[in-house]
Amino acid sequence: MTTPADPLSPSDHLLRTLASVPVSSSVLDLGCGEGRHTEPLLRLGFPVHACDPEPTAVEATRDAIRSLVGDDTAETCVQARPLGAVASIDESFDWVVADRGERYASSLDELTTLFHAAHDLLSPGGWLFVTVPTTEADSNAERPAGLVVTEDQLDRCREAAGLEVASTPTRIDDTQPPRLRVLYRRVDPKTPA
Repeated sequence: MTTPADPLSPSDHLLRTLASVPVSSSVLDLGCGEGRHTEPLLRLGFPVHACDPEPTAVEATRDAIRSLVGDDTAETCVQARPLGAVASIDESFDWVVADRGERYASSLDELTTLFHAAHDLLSPGGWLFVTVPTTEADSNAERPAGLVVTEDQLDRCREAAGLEVASTPTRIDDTQPPRLRVLYRRVDPKTPA
């Protein structure tokens, strides 16, 4: 029997994935929550920016990273931004991490908007790491409140945003509700094959 994943600990899968990436790669932690990925990514040496729609989460993330980057950098690299203001970030990133995509998206339309914003924030060839809640394996199970996405719906959001599949969705059943984890990539169609 597996034990449920701790929702406050960083994703082992994400950290293992980024372990093979040059630490000069810039990362945006989109929906940073309390800094569960911001802090370990900074410790690994990545240049990280983070944002969340909740000011209390932003303050918690700033508190978590202050000893690593200092007060001024903590204030500037972690920002409170609603979904409509995410696209106005004036930088591009090699990686956008949207673990817990429901922090920004409570509907499929908002998830598509989030994917569009991520596409625009990614450098050409950049990567988007996403997890979102999905349905229970038992089709008779009660559907949880909030955003719940099937693989087909996730793929339609991705396609609408012009992102390419880098890894097929993986179902994570050791969380409540279960989640889908996927990796997308911004690919310039003009790039020669």
